[in-house]
Amino acid sequence: MTPDEKQSIEKLYIEMYRRLYAYAVSALRDGYLAEEAVQDTFRIACAKRTELLSSSSPQGWLMLTVKNTVRTMIRTRNRLTNLVTSLSDSDLSGEAVSDNLGFEPEYSELLGKDYDLIVKVAVQKYTIAEAARELGISVEACKKRIQRAKKKLKDKLERMGGDGGGRRIR
Repeated sequence: MTPDEKQSIEKLYIEMYRRLYAYAVSALRDGYLAEEAVQDTFRIACAKRTELLSSSSPQGWLMLTVKNTVRTMIRTRNRLTNLVTSLSDSDLSGEAVSDNLGFEPEYSELLGKDYDLIVKVAVQKYTIAEAARELGISVEACKKRIQRAKKKLKDKLERMGGDGGGRRIR
């Protein structure tokens, strides 16, 4: 990144942070997730800096990016929650849920330490950053572990001849 690009992105960060954060909080209803969304937006902005800085409206480009980031976060969380609830015999509809979700022991055996990670993110609503911090790993490593665990669960459900009680698993 050139010094001029860095300075331009820093200026946009200072100018747009509050607006992007306010949008993300409004959509996600969680300050930590909103902060994660804004950080991810600027990570994308740095990776696509030429596209951002050549845009006729860099501020608009950032707003579209944060909207897409928020949508992706919501979709990912919903998919993970649906996957976890498809394995549970209990109703997880908004009530406080204990760590024991009624999962068969084979799921915790299948996932090992990632079982707790899935429960934290899907049920206890940890952000990926919070879960990563608690595990002492990077956010990217945490995302990858969730992705692998999700695939293991999906494969297990498919081998059992179902889709998790009629739910669509992606």
